[in-house]
Amino acid sequence: MEMTIKDVPSWAIHRRLYDWLLRFATTSVAPVVLFFVALIEAFLPFVPPDALLIPMCLGNRKKSAFFAVISIVGSVLGALVGYFMIASFVAGGAEWIFGADAITAMVEEFDQRGSAYVFIAALTPIPFFVLTTAAGVAKLNFAMFLLACVVGRSLRYGMEAWIVWWIGQPAKKFIEKWFNTITIIACATIVLGWYISTQLAANG
Repeated sequence: MEMTIKDVPSWAIHRRLYDWLLRFATTSVAPVVLFFVALIEAFLPFVPPDALLIPMCLGNRKKSAFFAVISIVGSVLGALVGYFMIASFVAGGAEWIFGADAITAMVEEFDQRGSAYVFIAALTPIPFFVLTTAAGVAKLNFAMFLLACVVGRSLRYGMEAWIVWWIGQPAKKFIEKWFNTITIIACATIVLGWYISTQLAANG
């Protein structure tokens, strides 16, 4: 039996928010809600837009590409908020809000692998907001940051929308069970290929 919002404990705020957002999936304001969910999730801990994107695509498969574009645009704009505004806030002494240790550890690596981290977070289930903030604090090259965000988010939401458009209803279970694993493997393959190519270029 599927759990309803009434069955969710009052303290499980994130799950109750998730269930509440799903109510918008079949409404006329769904695209607007999807945009703001994607926007907020890119710079604050929030429900991932995938939760709304997938049922919206299932409800209107012909508009799957349109819904994916909304998610991509909202998420990239949210990433800019994280890079510029939230990063400035954190650098000004509010590290405790996001976890100073986690951000500090990532910032130390950003000089060499910052764009790769952002790309991985944009494509996989790794919390995106931590990386967009850390990139801003570390002053990662903006062009590389933007490119990593656009490519990573486009691959993630584009693939989800395409799978739903192609398979239909069975896509929901497939994405929930396998999609994150697929994106992690894809990321590992891309990063490994990039590393091998740079090593060959350096030694050649």
